[in-house]
Amino acid sequence: MTSRERILTTVNHKEPDKVPIDLGGTICTTISATANEKLKKFLNISRKGEITTHPMMDVVLPLQEILELFETDCRTVRLKGSSDESDNVEEKGGYSQLSLSDKPQGHIIIDEFGTKWKKCGYDYSPVGYPLYNAEISDLYNFAFPDPYNPGRTKGIRKEAIDLHNNTDFAVIADIMCGGPYENSLWIRGFDKFPIDLLSNKKFTIELLDKITEFDIGLWDAQLSEIGSYVDIVCQGDDLGMQSNLQISPEIYRKFIKPCHKRLFSFIHSKTKAKIWFHSCGSIYDIIPDLIEVGVEILNPVQWTAKNMELKRLKKEFGKDITFWGGGFNVQKIPFMTIDEIRESVKEAIYTMAPGGGYVFAGTHNILSETEGKSIYTIFMAAKEFRDLF
Repeated sequence: MTSRERILTTVNHKEPDKVPIDLGGTICTTISATANEKLKKFLNISRKGEITTHPMMDVVLPLQEILELFETDCRTVRLKGSSDESDNVEEKGGYSQLSLSDKPQGHIIIDEFGTKWKKCGYDYSPVGYPLYNAEISDLYNFAFPDPYNPGRTKGIRKEAIDLHNNTDFAVIADIMCGGPYENSLWIRGFDKFPIDLLSNKKFTIELLDKITEFDIGLWDAQLSEIGSYVDIVCQGDDLGMQSNLQISPEIYRKFIKPCHKRLFSFIHSKTKAKIWFHSCGSIYDIIPDLIEVGVEILNPVQWTAKNMELKRLKKEFGKDITFWGGGFNVQKIPFMTIDEIRESVKEAIYTMAPGGGYVFAGTHNILSETEGKSIYTIFMAAKEFRDLF
């Protein structure tokens, strides 16, 4: 099978010739810039040229020779940043070329919504919210970014056609916007929006509606260009913690689920590609809801979170949804021996691969603390066990 055939076979819940592997296919299945340098040092690679795929998470797309070494099965098309007519978007490369690794601790970025993000460690966290003190009248007058800004899609049709027609890889449209829930937190505040959900229904519905409209606009702009040439489309909306959902299943179903249904229904109307959904943590209680609203692939499968054990997920949901992740726990890998890493990879593949519906990837991005030898061991073990399950 080709890589594309392998991915399409497994997401259609049939066993491929071997388990597909992803590294770098999305902004949530890749590697931190620091860990990437450690891997390159271990492999004696001195060449530069990585693309920063998400500046505020400080993650990169590994070099082509690393992707080939690890036999990864996906390649990706990404939206660029918005621009005005004076910008040379192709020269700038949009946001995906921007690295923030050299910025000092405490450095502030203000995104296009007006949210302030502060560098803490290797990446950025939101610290200032444009609608924190807003009333409903302020929300009506709030200027959302233009999802149809032409800079966002400049050149992506050519990129997608080239990948679709001239390679055998599965083609991914990467995450390029926050989901209705998490983006509400980023705009309104992590203490304010949960209160809104309980006591400010009118504001909640209006804010969620506006964010959903913005997300639909971005997907409309992107899929109008590349919808016929991609196999997987990726959307995120972080809803989980280690111990539970951030909100109750009832609140999810009342407020967030209708937004997801509307968003995913629109995506399905624009492309035949499968919908890949990222949500960290313990989301066990709403997996049936996600399946109902059109999610076909679930990431990152954080099996250390409550009720997210691999065997349980495979048994209960393996016929209805593909699991993309869970192949190694990114938080534990820095502290594991080589033998422990190999055994962990083997166990994940042997648990999840039978019957199809599985793509090998981590439980999130490979952390900066991870040594090059450990990363190499992960993917060489995946190559070894991918066709032996």
